[in-house]
Amino acid sequence: MSDLVVLFGSLLKTVVAPDVVAEIARIIDIATALVAQPRELHLVTDEKVTELLPSNQLREIPGAGSSFGRTFRANPALDLRVPAEREEQVDDWLRQLDLDSGLTGLESLVKGCRASVTPKA
Repeated sequence: MSDLVVLFGSLLKTVVAPDVVAEIARIIDIATALVAQPRELHLVTDEKVTELLPSNQLREIPGAGSSFGRTFRANPALDLRVPAEREEQVDDWLRQLDLDSGLTGLESLVKGCRASVTPKA
């Protein structure tokens, strides 16, 4: 579980890093202030998403089925350059992933992971 927290957080941290934003701006010949934050994350897996989650700690939603990924929309009110707001976005995506995969209970696991994962600015 903490691997997904770190993976999603690292992806977001990378795409909003000043060096990456500057390079994107250079490539498309615009000011760095005009480079938008990511609006969505596309996750596609080879196996069911439930295989990525600790199913022994989650409850199955009867009849919900499972998925092989999804498109997660970013909350436009969050500034993903701010570590706390980036964490909030990652946590929201993990909750969406939980429900989309036909499971519930991930919210409490995310809180536990946050306690064990030290965010790096």
